[in-house]
This record gives sequence, structure tokens and C-alpha cells, in this order.
Amino acid sequence: MKRKTIFHIVLAVIIIFAFIFAIYFIHKNNSAKDAINLNKLSPVSEINKRALSLRTRAKPSEAPQTFNLAIASMMSPVANIEAYKPFARYIGRALHMPVKIIQKRTYLAVNNLLIKNKIDLAFICTGAYVYGGLKNKVKIIAVPVIDGRKTYQAYIIAHKPSNVESIEDLKGKIFAFTEPLSNTGYEYPVGFFKENGINPKTYFKRVIFTYNHTDSIKAVASGIADGASVDSIVYSYTFEKYKSVRLHTKIILKSPLFPIPPIVMPDGVNKVLRTKVEKILLGMSKNPKGRLILKKLNINGFAAPDISRYK
Repeated sequence: MKRKTIFHIVLAVIIIFAFIFAIYFIHKNNSAKDAINLNKLSPVSEINKRALSLRTRAKPSEAPQTFNLAIASMMSPVANIEAYKPFARYIGRALHMPVKIIQKRTYLAVNNLLIKNKIDLAFICTGAYVYGGLKNKVKIIAVPVIDGRKTYQAYIIAHKPSNVESIEDLKGKIFAFTEPLSNTGYEYPVGFFKENGINPKTYFKRVIFTYNHTDSIKAVASGIADGASVDSIVYSYTFEKYKSVRLHTKIILKSPLFPIPPIVMPDGVNKVLRTKVEKILLGMSKNPKGRLILKKLNINGFAAPDISRYK
């Protein structure tokens, strides 16, 4: 009886050790399989290579192209950015491209970027197109329609509390121009003064350049300048927005009508892209979201241009 008991005990011990050894052997084999041998790495499959390259480093040609939108400094830079951000997002969604708003202090700086094909789309001044060397280098693809018109004017304005009611009353006072390539802020008033025998250098006490219409308007409203020649569209915009402009400025002269500042694209822009942008702009007023954005810009919509008017 004792022998049988001892035998069973020994047998049980052998079975237990055998079981433990088997578990250890299996675990060792699996660990060896899971271990990475740096000397025996197999090549990554073509599919995995593509996935890896897309996640880690996109080739320049595969990177999303940025659409560069320039807004001429007709208004102050801050006003431009805030006013045109929704417009930029709308264009970006329609093109499936990120849009970057570019601003420069002068019209000439924007013109130079257009000539070098570093801007895809630009809102520019009529004067910048006519006098700034852009003819045959950019294409006018659309024009804004404002208050049902495709025209605008120069307004010569004066400080409202003053007794200035005419150009004659501005003699010996401070006058503000916008910038040398501005149609309404420089070309028109200089031409008007010349026709009337006025030399700005001697007629006024001092002449200043503000480099955007909003600052010219604010200079007059604050009394820094006694008078200025400004864009009628920008004046209407600031007149509605700023109480100080309503209270402290007045229009003393309006110019004839000019073709409205155009929207242009460089000749070097891809023709397919140009066609897409034209379609987006011309159809914007028919889109509910587009109409809301245009309303905030005081624009009714965009229309095809009459190129013959921009001479």
C-alpha cells in the first residue's frame, strides 16, 4: 500500500515538472518569435511605404497649394483682413485649397507681386491697373457691383465743423492724398487741380500721403487734415461704420464716374484655375452663403468686366 502511494506521489511530481517544463519551452519559443532581429529586417511593402511617406513627409508636389489673395490697401489693413476673411474662406472651400490673405502698404508692392506671379487673385485700385504697369500682365476677371453700379467716384471731403465749403476754402490748409497710384486718392485730384491752375505744393500749407483711404478719411474727421480726396466706396463704408466720420466729415466735391476697381489674376495663373475662380465669383450672389458674405462687404455681386473702360 505504501509502495503504491509512493509511486503515485513520484508520478505526480514527474507530471508536474513535465508540465512546468512544457510551459517554459512554449513561452521561450514565442518570445523568440516576437523578438526583432535588427539584422534580419524584411523590406517594407510598397503600400506601407506609401502610407509612411504620406504621414511623415509629403513631397513638395503633393503638398496642398496655397491660394494667395491680395487686398489693396484701399481701407486700413485691419479693416481689410476682418472684412475679407469670410470671403477668403468661401473661395478656399470652393477651390478645396487653403487661402492666404496678403496685404502690402502700397499699390505698387501689390502690382510687383502680381507681375511676378506671386499672387493668384487681387482686389486692386483702378489707378493701380491703369497707371501701374499691369496692362498685358494681368487679366481683369470680374468687377464688383455696388449699389447696382459698376462705377465709383472720388469724393473731396473736408472737416465738417470747419467753414470749408469749396476747393478755394482749402487754400493754405493741409490736404491728404492717398498714394501715388490711387485713381481717386491722387490721379483725379491732381488732374483737377492742374485744370484749375492749382499747384498743390504751393496752394496748400502742407500735403500728406496716408497710403489708404480709411486713414485719409480719419485724418479729416480728426482734424489732422483739412481736406482729402478719397474713394467713394470706402467713404460710404466708413461713413456707415464710424460715428466720427458721420459727425466730422462732409463732401465738398464729387468727381465724374470711373469704372469700379477691378479683380485681377496674373497671366501666369493656370487657365483651369482662372476659369474656376471666375465661375465662383460670378455665381457668388446666387449662393445663400455667398450672398451673406457679399452683404457684409457692401457688394451686390460680381459681374463680367467691360475691359474697354479700363484705359
